Amino acid sequence: MTLGWATYFRTLTAGASGSETTRRLAVSDSKVSYWRRGERQPTVREAVRIAREYERSPLEALVAAGYMDETDLPESVTIQPLSLGSFTDIELAEEMLRRARSGKSA
Repeated sequence: MTLGWATYFRTLTAGASGSETTRRLAVSDSKVSYWRRGERQPTVREAVRIAREYERSPLEALVAAGYMDETDLPESVTIQPLSLGSFTDIELAEEMLRRARSGKSA
């Protein structure tokens, strides 16, 4: 199952504030907000750069952004799902606090 871009992006940046994400990716606050809300997709170049910044496969980001489909990938390439186990306890706690403060569940 493929994650959509917004879910993929929120998972990558879990626990980080918008300003932290903006600084890390060197993009505008509005881009981070659009991506988190799923209102806009990144360009191909942005998707690849974001994946590399978070030490993920660029192919994974291109699939999440809808530029590729998993069927476009050779059999030797698999998309590794992001799991809660890939985050530290601090990152998980920060995400829970962020959600509690915003009054939203995602």
